[in-house]
Amino acid sequence: MKKILTLLILVSASFLLKAQGPHLSGKVEVVMATGQITCDFVLSNIPDLGKDYQILLNKGFNVKAIKDSLNNTISYDGFYNGKMRGEGLTYIPQNGNDVLQNPKKLHISYTGAFPIYTDTLNFVDFKGLIAFNGKTLRATDQSKWYPIIYDIKNDRQIEQMTFNIEVTSKDSKTIFVNGDLPKTGPVASFKSAIAVAPLLFAGDYGIQKTNNALFLNTAMSDKQLAVFEHNIAEIKAYYSKSLKIPYDTKNVFIEHSPVEKFNKGRSWGFVSFPVIAFAGLKLGDMVDEEHSKLKDSTNYPFIAHEIGHYYFGNVLQPNATLFWFFLESTAEYLSVKAAEEKFGKPFAAKYFQSRAKQLKDFKAIPLNQIKDMNSISGTYRYTYGPFLLRGLEQMIGEKRMFKFLNTCLTTKNELTDYDFFKRNALKSGISKAEWDTYEKDYILAENAVSLIK
Repeated sequence: MKKILTLLILVSASFLLKAQGPHLSGKVEVVMATGQITCDFVLSNIPDLGKDYQILLNKGFNVKAIKDSLNNTISYDGFYNGKMRGEGLTYIPQNGNDVLQNPKKLHISYTGAFPIYTDTLNFVDFKGLIAFNGKTLRATDQSKWYPIIYDIKNDRQIEQMTFNIEVTSKDSKTIFVNGDLPKTGPVASFKSAIAVAPLLFAGDYGIQKTNNALFLNTAMSDKQLAVFEHNIAEIKAYYSKSLKIPYDTKNVFIEHSPVEKFNKGRSWGFVSFPVIAFAGLKLGDMVDEEHSKLKDSTNYPFIAHEIGHYYFGNVLQPNATLFWFFLESTAEYLSVKAAEEKFGKPFAAKYFQSRAKQLKDFKAIPLNQIKDMNSISGTYRYTYGPFLLRGLEQMIGEKRMFKFLNTCLTTKNELTDYDFFKRNALKSGISKAEWDTYEKDYILAENAVSLIK
């Protein structure tokens, strides 16, 4: 176990301890039978944001009380006609009729109950949903199951934090909070001196491990584990070489049942580093044991997309108007490049030809006219965005394209808006004339799909 602890906790330099980042401490109680979650947390070491902050909590929670550093109950805005930010209601601690300035510590207690999906399923499942499926609970940073500070001036959610929490779940065989090891229930303590976005995964499941990863709720043979890990290592090596940023993080892979009814063959995944979770599939079913490879070549970019979020989602944490473009379009583009490296150029050509048909009648809002991040729809971020990136590669070549992506990844603490896109393109060595041509032919086009060869 000590070896695995070293692999998981002593991760890459991208998970540096942030002395000024928030720290979460306290207790969590989960009742799997009723879907109830009760939290009693102290959020300390809150960054000095003056009055320009909000506290975000999942809309399913009811706040019992918010207290200050002296443990005095304080008033807060948001309990009536509260405003949403993503999946969370916004709460603002008050001092009289004004915002409580620069709270270094807040004591927040709340509770909520969530549906348990077994035979009757929801119409949607996604990372922002707190999901009970009768066997496991899944709660991610996007679901805001723990209090998240929103930095108003810099338009960023501070999801990553150190923590020291105790989780009780009387009917859970195993409990896991990423940043620490999975542990046996019903009561377990979790600590991380490394700032991560805590994901909670509890329930009736087992643990498998390889030299470089943990697998939760899977049932793979030794051969399947070996093939899966080989492909992961291959993708990481390609990304590290191409982007010139090491990928040393050891991952935790989670397999879980979706709470949405999936048609045959459909699946999805998400990332809360170092966790990569998949829904709607059995990881072992992806492996051809006889030939020691993945059964379907399309599984390779599927896995590569989630692994690519180490860079776009962790090394670079997108925000602002092009949040979805820099989070999802880049990860999808990287996944196609990884598959192209493994299977050759015909694979990428077939990929873009197939998706071009899906975009036949699509009309895009130009990236430089995006005013709201959610104007970039699912089709835009996952399908059309990669065409825009492929178009830039087509103009400047693969080597310069990866230099551009590296420049984006190494630019810190900036809003990822269109100016960020353009500024880093020019900074990476793309000439103004090249950018002007790219902007005219691709960005400003309602549909640039036909330009991709």
